[in-house]
Amino acid sequence: MGGFLLLVHLKSMGKIDWNKVKTTIRNWKPGEYIRQTSIVVIGVLITFVGSELVTRCSEQKDIKSTMLLIRDELKSNRDQFEDVMSEFNKDKRISTLLMEHDMKFRMIPEDSLRQFGFVLGHFRVFSCRRNAMDLLKNSMLMQKISDKEFLLSLIEVYETLESFRTLITEYYDMKGQAVNPFHLSLTDEQFNSLLEGGYEMWEIYLSDKTVRNFMRTPMEYFHSRYKKNVEQEIDKMIQAIEQRYGAK
Repeated sequence: MGGFLLLVHLKSMGKIDWNKVKTTIRNWKPGEYIRQTSIVVIGVLITFVGSELVTRCSEQKDIKSTMLLIRDELKSNRDQFEDVMSEFNKDKRISTLLMEHDMKFRMIPEDSLRQFGFVLGHFRVFSCRRNAMDLLKNSMLMQKISDKEFLLSLIEVYETLESFRTLITEYYDMKGQAVNPFHLSLTDEQFNSLLEGGYEMWEIYLSDKTVRNFMRTPMEYFHSRYKKNVEQEIDKMIQAIEQRYGAK
């Protein structure tokens, strides 16, 4: 042991007398040599294991912080989803009301029609936020998460949101193609009638074949449980993230 400490001491002073080191090593007994070698090997192993633990700890902290960013991103996407679907449901309600009365709008109470007076001029855009998810996918951290079923569910949630983005974009594109040319073709008198709402407004709208046909679309565009199913899928993933990585 003394020879090993001497070597360390001399090295720390910036110079090593190699002749002295060789003499010391030659004077070691076999047991002393094994002991000194074991100390070096154990030291190296401790350093390696300690470094590995530090690396793993750092990776786990990075994974946690990224997953909490994804949690916040999913919450933001959920809020945006609710806002867009709330606006779409106004289109769906007037579409359902008209279809239930076979487009005979004068059979519907005028006050009910006035509630939807301006829905044909309303449009929404859904932009799925995915910066945090892309950060996880483009880093090496994703490979460090052992639960692949959890990762698959996470990916599927974003695919659901992207699918909704596509569907709602196509819907409002279709709405724009039906309604915008109609609005641009209105006379001043017709435009003033639209502003008044009620039966006169819907008589003008439904007299246009393209608008009339479009009004059949919202009622069946999404199935009845679509909104609830998407919200439940997002909520389930948010809960799973918080169970694994905490809420903060």
